[in-house]
Amino acid sequence: MPPVHNEPAAAASPITDAQASENPAVESSPSRAPSPLRAALHSIDRSLAAIQIVPLLMVIAALWLGQTVIIPIVLAILISYALEPAIHRLQTWHIPRGIAVPVVLLLVAASLGGSAYQLRGQAVAFADRLPVAAHKVAQAIRRNAIDGGGTVQKIQRAASEIETAAAAPAGDSPRPAVASVRVEEPAFRWRDWVWQGSSGAVFLAGQIAAVAFLVYYLLVAGDTYKRKLVRLAGPSMSARKTTVQILDEIDRQIARFLWARLGISAAVGAMIWIAFRWIGLQDPEVWAVLAAVLFTIPYVGPLILIASAGIAGFLQFGTMGTAWAAGGAAAGVAAIEGNVLTPVLMGRVGEMNALAVFVSLMFWGWIWGVWGLLLAVPITAALKAVCERVDDLNGVAEILRA
Repeated sequence: MPPVHNEPAAAASPITDAQASENPAVESSPSRAPSPLRAALHSIDRSLAAIQIVPLLMVIAALWLGQTVIIPIVLAILISYALEPAIHRLQTWHIPRGIAVPVVLLLVAASLGGSAYQLRGQAVAFADRLPVAAHKVAQAIRRNAIDGGGTVQKIQRAASEIETAAAAPAGDSPRPAVASVRVEEPAFRWRDWVWQGSSGAVFLAGQIAAVAFLVYYLLVAGDTYKRKLVRLAGPSMSARKTTVQILDEIDRQIARFLWARLGISAAVGAMIWIAFRWIGLQDPEVWAVLAAVLFTIPYVGPLILIASAGIAGFLQFGTMGTAWAAGGAAAGVAAIEGNVLTPVLMGRVGEMNALAVFVSLMFWGWIWGVWGLLLAVPITAALKAVCERVDDLNGVAEILRA
């Protein structure tokens, strides 16, 4: 029998792509996967990305639906952070926490009540002038309507008359007058208005009471919940260390935000008091308190104060010059606050860029309205603190960072 010569495997003729496609037994390498397989993998990746968006949408929906419960909790957390230094100071004087918390809350309530009592006379006079002011504004609007309105209305009325004259054929006799039909609107019912206002006041009182109780329980608990969060982080020391760092950073961010917000409000109130006292506007102290409160609401609060100051100047002096002076003074303070005080202080406090702050204001304002505008900066600063210490979220922290 003739010898059989086995040729080495390396000498075998290579299989071309065409032969591999004709022979189904030949498997192609993963790097040369057919295009249908690549399309399927790409479709799976897109499906996974879409699935990851679903939890985010669920969180947004939960924030919007649960705002009645979530907003008081967030407010209570901020207030408890603000009062924690006073509690700690009393504890250093060997006062138990169970006694220090009620004492601090009673002192805060007494301070707020005393401030309101000091301003009661000016506030009552301010409220008594509101009906007269509303009557004057209504008279001015009615007078403007009787006078024929502005230039645009006059042009529109002239154009309507021209169209009517052009549409009527020449020589036609005037058409008989058509009796106008007047639709009687239902009379304004004060009982419904009072009921709606009283129900809103009851709801607000309930929210304030809920926030007060939450603040009390949070202050009494101290760092109990922080220790529980550290234990829930897991048994590993690295996870617990990361959790402690996140909580400490959130504490630091919120404390700095509260101090910065307090300083900005005090500066705004002082500037408004000086400007309105120089103009001669009545009750500058009330305006200063209103400005300090309204300017905590970004964008919306300053606009309300500017419009209110302009109307008050017109009603008090009856001249547009004073109205422009009062509104211009409020606008100048708003410009200083918006372009100097807030960017400098909040930029240093939150260490976030201006675009991230603006987008956060838009998002939280859309979710929670005015409360969202008020709480947007501390919430975003806390989220940044979390993202900075979670590897998978470092990209989000980089976008927020200044």
